[in-house]
Amino acid sequence: MLESTRDVTARRASEQRERRLMSELTHRVRNILAVIQAIARHTLRTDVPKEQLLDRFEGRLSALAGAHTLLVQSEWAGADLRELARQQLGAVASDTPERVRIEGEAILLPPDIATPFGLVLHELATNAAKHGALSNSAGNVTADWMTAGRNNDRSLKLNWRGAGGPAVRKSGAQGFGSTLIDTAIPGAQVKREFFPDGFACTIEVPLPEGS
Repeated sequence: MLESTRDVTARRASEQRERRLMSELTHRVRNILAVIQAIARHTLRTDVPKEQLLDRFEGRLSALAGAHTLLVQSEWAGADLRELARQQLGAVASDTPERVRIEGEAILLPPDIATPFGLVLHELATNAAKHGALSNSAGNVTADWMTAGRNNDRSLKLNWRGAGGPAVRKSGAQGFGSTLIDTAIPGAQVKREFFPDGFACTIEVPLPEGS
């Protein structure tokens, strides 16, 4: 009698990992499609020329795609906040990178936070380029962040500040971009301020363990 055994532990672990990744991918795709649907609905609702509508819609889709790329590269472990900020700000300041300052400790944003965070950074950068500190030749933008708390109660605080730009006025009507900044990131507290030479925004969001 000949008895033969084979260790299939590694194969089973690989199969389980593959199933988890497929389940995660299905979940993310559904979320992404829901976000795209919301972006399309709200972007096309505004009464602006068709060319501007397409420009806004394509910009927001590019922001989503960029955040998604970072997540895929990490196999859905998360997106590095520094790379996410460089990505979104680089899209509007590629010719003048010296006017953008990005500083902060290493933070790995989980997928549920990384995607909307990318959208918010895109809106902040786009507004700065069109109306704020990056719309002239003298302004600059700073995005820095830090974490606070202990163990499972950590939070992220990001400060956005534009300076040297044209005079800023608070609009009476709140558009989709402003609504997105205020509400897109789950659990975030957002504070916007309007200074004579630039716009400032503070975003505080709780971080799950391991970020």
